[in-house]
Amino acid sequence: MFKKDGKRQKKVNARVILVEPEYQINLGMVARAMKNFGCDDLVLVKPKCKIGFTAKMFAKHAEDLLENRREYPSLQEAAKGCGIVVGTTARVTRFSDRLKNCVSSTRLTQTVNGRGKAALVFGSESNGLKEDDALACDVTAYIPSFPEQPVLNLSHAVAVTLYELSSKQAPEIFFETAASSKLKRLEQMFAQALADANALPGGKKVLDERKVSTAFRQALQRSNLADSEAQSLFAGLSRISAVCKAPARKPVTALLPASRSSLRSSRQSN
Repeated sequence: MFKKDGKRQKKVNARVILVEPEYQINLGMVARAMKNFGCDDLVLVKPKCKIGFTAKMFAKHAEDLLENRREYPSLQEAAKGCGIVVGTTARVTRFSDRLKNCVSSTRLTQTVNGRGKAALVFGSESNGLKEDDALACDVTAYIPSFPEQPVLNLSHAVAVTLYELSSKQAPEIFFETAASSKLKRLEQMFAQALADANALPGGKKVLDERKVSTAFRQALQRSNLADSEAQSLFAGLSRISAVCKAPARKPVTALLPASRSSLRSSRQSN
């Protein structure tokens, strides 16, 4: 398909993941929408319907996407190999107390830029994404819509999301961004450093380690972290954990020679 200016739409570097899709008609229309924007990576997680005549009929020249789709038992397996995992929701307030990284689809290009292939995760037609799956995503996107009818049809939501990624030119990045695997490692190191610090005697403890670790993860995902910055954080977090795990040392004053007055008082007491 060509724009009016004669330029071909760029292909979208994304994987569409449908979690527990329920209706063949939507599977077919999702495949067709994907074909419209040059996206050919379709993955299903525990589908509740089979790929049959209806799905193929509504795919309309995108039957190959249905035939080549892959199926997995979990979102974690389905998103393997992607640089960033984007959950989608029609109701931003649903998990508003826990989903801090929630962006409009209009800002999605900037969010995924430089992160490799993006996994776009869509929930079932009836219930959307479950809370555990939504929280497992790196960021959540929503499509601005009229409040009286905020929920789009599944295939329409896929089409709008792919259009946003296809039509907007991402800003150029002049540094190497940190790979997803390094961000995951930083999350793990931070959680470990926090646990090590909390295990030290004395001082004020962090009561909810999970909440603090989640905040760190969300901050990482919002930032376009450079690879060099990731390396610096590795060094800092490693040092923090090492210090926390080191055996307690004697105070510096205990290692200094005793003063004359203290020696004299010691002799007098003897």
